Amino acid sequence: MIHVESLHKEFDGGTLRVLDGIDFSVADGESMAIIGPSGCGKTTLLYILAGLTAYGTGTVTVNGTPLQGPSRDTAFILQDFGLLPWKTIWQNVCLGMKLHGVSRPEQNTVATELLETLGLMQHRNYYPARLSGGEKQRVAIARALALNPDILLMDEPFSSLDTFTREKLQDTLLEIRHSHRLTMILVTHSIEEAVFLGDKIMVMSRRPARIRAIVNNPGSGTRAFRQEDAFFAACRSIREMVEET
Repeated sequence: MIHVESLHKEFDGGTLRVLDGIDFSVADGESMAIIGPSGCGKTTLLYILAGLTAYGTGTVTVNGTPLQGPSRDTAFILQDFGLLPWKTIWQNVCLGMKLHGVSRPEQNTVATELLETLGLMQHRNYYPARLSGGEKQRVAIARALALNPDILLMDEPFSSLDTFTREKLQDTLLEIRHSHRLTMILVTHSIEEAVFLGDKIMVMSRRPARIRAIVNNPGSGTRAFRQEDAFFAACRSIREMVEET
């Protein structure tokens, strides 16, 4: 689904190199978690994959087609949720559909289904300021899914949440990913989150970022994985790699 080869990215007229020869692939329906030091270029890589930032050299293909800009098939959830504070929850969820010319009856059907699935229907007329952090993140997930994307990109989506809320939303995301058969790339600073959600885990070096390792993580994909010895072993292994960067 996603193939990146020899990707380089520089800023400031070429004086600041952020990504230095990035190569990876993510298969259809697969998830990959990206972890590495702060400022190494993880978020820049997501913006490139979303078609929001141009890259320097290399190739990026999505479903066999060279990436040329934003696509309706790719949804992007930002760290700060990205909700419009002057619009209600319902209006936020419908925003992307409205911009893409989806009919009002279809908007109503899709928004109702998503808000009911995510337990937010009773809050549909609230504004974001009335919601908790976890509820805001669920609204962001609903808005991302409203256009039925094939790919979901997430930048530190649960970083501001308490541990209990974070784990509940991780479980929700796991269910949504499987039910919608999403291909997912997640940037996180949490080793436990990377191991729980990533079929593969990419460990990046300090800037200019290179890939230190891509680790297969066959145990991911079930709620029970958090309690298994393989989960704790994978966390220890990834932590050792991150501490060496």
